[in-house]
Amino acid sequence: MKKTYLLSICLFFAVTVTNAQLVKIEKDGKFGFSNAAGKVVIPAKYDSVGSFQNGYAVVRQKHKFGYAFENGRVSAVKYDTVWVKDPLYPGIGLKGKKGAMDTSGREFVPPVYDEVVRVKEGFATVQLNDKYGVVNQKGKAVLKPVYDVVGIVSNGSTIVYMDGKCGRADLKKGNVVMTVYEKIGVFKDGLAWVRLNKKYGYINTKGELVIPVTYDRARDFNDGLAAVSSGGKYGFIDKMNHVVIPQKYDNAYIFSEGQALIQLNGRVGYVDKAGNESWTESVPGTETAVKEENN
Repeated sequence: MKKTYLLSICLFFAVTVTNAQLVKIEKDGKFGFSNAAGKVVIPAKYDSVGSFQNGYAVVRQKHKFGYAFENGRVSAVKYDTVWVKDPLYPGIGLKGKKGAMDTSGREFVPPVYDEVVRVKEGFATVQLNDKYGVVNQKGKAVLKPVYDVVGIVSNGSTIVYMDGKCGRADLKKGNVVMTVYEKIGVFKDGLAWVRLNKKYGYINTKGELVIPVTYDRARDFNDGLAAVSSGGKYGFIDKMNHVVIPQKYDNAYIFSEGQALIQLNGRVGYVDKAGNESWTESVPGTETAVKEENN
């Protein structure tokens, strides 16, 4: 019993020491890091070092900067500037250009861009010469910086704008479907809404128009149906543009689990795919239930 107890204490202590932050050390005017047990992990050879935050610390050597990581790895100490904008992707600067690392010390975005705008889902939106592109986790530019606008990445996809027209980019495949439309939604159920001259229709993943641009409003397809509006009233169509539920609601939202939120004459309720309605006094958060993305 005592042996088991002592073994547990030793294991706990070992794990605690292993997971502890590294401690700054100094030797002959140079700095490095040791672990909590006093073992040198990063030799004291740097002119200055910062404190560890988010698993890494800044190090400086001969007016150049890099990052030290708690696993003992040190990046190349060659950068003119370093900073933290996103804790998961510390910034690096070289010769006036910017990039980013990941927390393993690998150059995620090479420092060749004017700005690293944001990182989402492992894709970095970058800016160069007032144009935008996207870099993947391997540092490859899956979208070259030639676009006027690159939207926020969602499910490996993003909207792009060029010369007043828009398209939808599949960042995992590196494909871009450019269109003649002013705006384009997210592909859901294989279709995305598009806007032209304040009217809406739908295209497929090849960019082909499959539902004419005739509606005043259009929401994403889901469960095979989409809410569309004409003359101020909403109803639902299928992917063949057949009317499934007539346009009679003041507002209608996306189908989910066989029903969609609807509003009519101040009442709030739900409708199923057969058109059966159920009404309730109120639904919490109705006012913000769906963000209008196609105004």
